[in-house]
Amino acid sequence: MSKAVTRHLTWIFPLLALLAAVSIFMALKASKPQAPSRPVIEKVWSVQAKAVNFSNFRPEIILYGQIESPQMALLSSSVTAYVEQVVAREGQHVSKDQLLIQLDPRDAQLILRQRDSDLKNSAAKINAARIQHEANQNALNIEKQLYALASKSVARYKDLSARKVGSEDQLDTARKNFQQQALSLNNREQAISTFPAQLAQLEAEQEKATALRDSALLELQRTTITAPFTARIASVSAAVGDRIKTGDTLITLYDPSLLQVRSQVPSKVLPLIRQGLNEKTGLNATALIDKKNVALHLSRLASTVTNGKTGVDALFEFASDQFTPEPGRTLSLTLSLPFIDNLIAIPPLALYGTDRVYRITAGKLESIIVNKVGDTHNTDGQPQVLIQSNELKQGELLIITQLPNAITGLPVKVTE
Repeated sequence: MSKAVTRHLTWIFPLLALLAAVSIFMALKASKPQAPSRPVIEKVWSVQAKAVNFSNFRPEIILYGQIESPQMALLSSSVTAYVEQVVAREGQHVSKDQLLIQLDPRDAQLILRQRDSDLKNSAAKINAARIQHEANQNALNIEKQLYALASKSVARYKDLSARKVGSEDQLDTARKNFQQQALSLNNREQAISTFPAQLAQLEAEQEKATALRDSALLELQRTTITAPFTARIASVSAAVGDRIKTGDTLITLYDPSLLQVRSQVPSKVLPLIRQGLNEKTGLNATALIDKKNVALHLSRLASTVTNGKTGVDALFEFASDQFTPEPGRTLSLTLSLPFIDNLIAIPPLALYGTDRVYRITAGKLESIIVNKVGDTHNTDGQPQVLIQSNELKQGELLIITQLPNAITGLPVKVTE
């Protein structure tokens, strides 16, 4: 046997032995008896359930609003003056006509004195015109008599001149006197006839002077800033020594007896709110202010336009005048809507998201879409969610346990 054949056999025999060992292992593995497979057991979740019970409820909804006053006044200065005295303080209750701020009145007093002088001057002119008119009327008869005498004198000198008894110079003098007297009479009559127009002009000037005097008096009075109504001071924007210009805001105040809460109404509950307003009892709400429950009454609805969008605001009035919060405060209030039939009260944990509950059917969950109407409380004071659904039937079971993996078809078991 050659050396080459011997070299090939040295690696073929180990390979054949390895293949034989693998074949024997596979045969033994294939002939091994198989253990029976265990059946897959699906997990059943333990839940609590509540039977569906239809009833009539008065839903409650949460609204967010702001306290405001329809009678809020901004008192501004109508004159330019220095602030002499500031009596009002923020938060202070003031009575009608109570002094709030005193401005320096000296400039206004000087202007009033000037207007008084102008008015007296107008009255003097009217008085002088009346006296002159009376004098003209008295002088008119004399002027007429002188005119008649001058006319007779001209006629006499004409006659004398025609008979060659009088001179032409005398006639010319008589004619001159006649013309002068005629002119004087005409001026007197004109003065009398124009007196009504002159008097009307003077009276108009007097009326203007009176208006200017009254305006100056009003400006003087406005240097004393008083409360226009019984109010509470919201803010004071002036201090002693400030130079105030016309139009500058001095004080902001409001009537505490007219406070109201303005809240925007969701469109889906607007029909119920309109229905409640038409009922005799109306709609009531409560708000927690300074850790106190405050009762409110829905007074009316108002339309609003904000940033080009329209909406409806509900205006609530406080049921008691003993509590007067500050305008501008925001708060949440609970509004009770009218009674609605065929509602279901469920615990908050029974509602998944905002519109889904799960019904138990044959031991498995079934998703049901519902309409959340509002909230209420049971006899134990526990919060409840009120829902509507046409798919749910009386007595059916709803889970009231919050399952993170809740899905239609999930097997469940009701526990107490």
